[in-house]
Amino acid sequence: MIEFFMKDFDLWNEVKKLLENEEEPPDKFPKEGEVWMSSLGRNIGYEQNGSGDNFSRPVLIVKKFNNHMFWVIPLSTKQKSFDFYFNYTDPNSQKVSAILAQIRLMSVKRFKRKLYDLDNQKLGEVRLKLKSFL
Repeated sequence: MIEFFMKDFDLWNEVKKLLENEEEPPDKFPKEGEVWMSSLGRNIGYEQNGSGDNFSRPVLIVKKFNNHMFWVIPLSTKQKSFDFYFNYTDPNSQKVSAILAQIRLMSVKRFKRKLYDLDNQKLGEVRLKLKSFL
């Protein structure tokens, strides 16, 4: 089991090096309220991981600081009734959960492709729930 995780970390480290060396495309300008597929990585403990070859997972952009840095919330298709989950249905009728406790700062280099926009009302609800934790 330990060897399996070490291989995951080693592979993630190689993917991360490639991400760091990629040039930021001039036409990639993510905005607040958008959901993007992103290279989240192989993390430790209970931190949300990405999956697949690029360790990808969808994330919701809740705050844009500039064209390079964003606060994002990892998304899951497993809805839970914990206080730190925000459950909703996406535009494709898929049940989704924003894992609010796992908010993190992310570079635009990790964003791969835009998936959809979250409507302003839902984004406001997400932010309000986030504020309740602070």
